[in-house]
Amino acid sequence: MPDVVRTEFEVRWGECDPAGIVYHPAYLDWFSVARMHFLQENGISYMKEFHDRGIVVVVLEAQCQYRKPLRAEDRVWVEAWWRHLSRTRFGFQYRVINAAGEVCTTGRTEHAFIDLHGKPLNLAKRDPDLWRRVQQIPVRGEWNS
Repeated sequence: MPDVVRTEFEVRWGECDPAGIVYHPAYLDWFSVARMHFLQENGISYMKEFHDRGIVVVVLEAQCQYRKPLRAEDRVWVEAWWRHLSRTRFGFQYRVINAAGEVCTTGRTEHAFIDLHGKPLNLAKRDPDLWRRVQQIPVRGEWNS
């Protein structure tokens, strides 16, 4: 199971501001795609394993640090990995890397498991098999730089 998963994107014009630079909310969309890809590469389908079973994954916090601008048609890779995991919460960390290998953006998101009524959910109690499988995915921790 990979501890870091890379997702490739080509910057689309619609993700840019009038100056042709990636508009800041686009990064959060990329993070969302990278999270789902991370889980998929580790054998967990977000829709099948969480959504379809009434386990809602909500974003509690999102943070980005923008270091280098990206423009339309740039090729980028978003690396995603788990910073931490508990029965009720987890956190992801991200790096956006350009074709030259430069880190352009870093970010992190914090999430919680809740039920369909908005109540906090303990994944280990709700679905022990899924919890066992999720626990097998490596947690890499913080990346500081």
